[in-house]
Amino acid sequence: MSAPARRLRICVVSSVGGHLREVLDLVQTFGTAEVRFLVNDAVQVSLPGPVEQIAHAERDARVLWNAVEAAESFSRHRPDVLLSTGAGPIVPLSIVGKLYRAQTIYIETFGSVDKPSLTGTLMEPLADRLYYQWPQLAPHFPRGRYAGPIFVPQPATRPDDGSLFVAVGTSQRGFDRLMRWIDALARQNALPGPVEAQTGITLNYPSIFKHYPQLSSDVLEQKLAAAKVVICHAGAGIVGTCLRLGKRPIVVPRLAHYNEAINDHQLMLANALAQAGQAIVVTDEAQLRPAIASAWSGPPLATSPAKHRLHDAIAADLREIAARRSLSI
Repeated sequence: MSAPARRLRICVVSSVGGHLREVLDLVQTFGTAEVRFLVNDAVQVSLPGPVEQIAHAERDARVLWNAVEAAESFSRHRPDVLLSTGAGPIVPLSIVGKLYRAQTIYIETFGSVDKPSLTGTLMEPLADRLYYQWPQLAPHFPRGRYAGPIFVPQPATRPDDGSLFVAVGTSQRGFDRLMRWIDALARQNALPGPVEAQTGITLNYPSIFKHYPQLSSDVLEQKLAAAKVVICHAGAGIVGTCLRLGKRPIVVPRLAHYNEAINDHQLMLANALAQAGQAIVVTDEAQLRPAIASAWSGPPLATSPAKHRLHDAIAADLREIAARRSLSI
């Protein structure tokens, strides 16, 4: 009697924050595969598999150390597939993975609309399978495939509680500008309902409503789902989660001019979502109050019975790789 085939081994490579939120939306495609996570910082969410933390490289020499860490991990765990939506760690890890016969599936982040991310540009020749989530990126990824976005707008599944919730993600850069705007409206009693905020790192802590520097992913999602209006930065993970929960958020893009981000990529995503009717964009303090009034009284997010085509494509890739290696999934 032959021994049962071992299961496919997937190593998810991710930075924390929005990229991790994107890739976690794909977990349903993994079947019964063995899943391990390599991340570059502490995580605030329970993950469906063991977690290893590697050094947090910022386009510096620590990238080389990431390669050393990857070699040590891969020699012990022998992954069959590396899967990532970014950011930087996947580049050195995919190179090391080739030495261990691991195939790489890379999904360009939802936040890249017109121009690819640096990671996406570097991964175009390295990935065995590459997907992008906006059709505008086709010229940049001749070897890639468009199969729709990870986050597909869904109808809200629960009534809101009449609150506003503000969230700025896990960036190491503060978003004081937005916190000042919200605090000013709260002090003027100009908000239509109670407000809470996840503030991140900021020098302007609100003084008259509940706020939390960080929240676990589960608690954050509960607050997003409960709020009548969500105000957030234009990070791919949090905006995508809003869409999945049936929310049309007010998005305030982080801007490089204020040292809130390394570039203005969030403005690109915010404008694309606004054009699709999936977000309200605010770039100036004077726009915020009318945007809240519009979101408060506006119609629900338009949804469609669109299927998760990207999820189906990833699942098919994993089944194909498993079959070729005589593994189960």
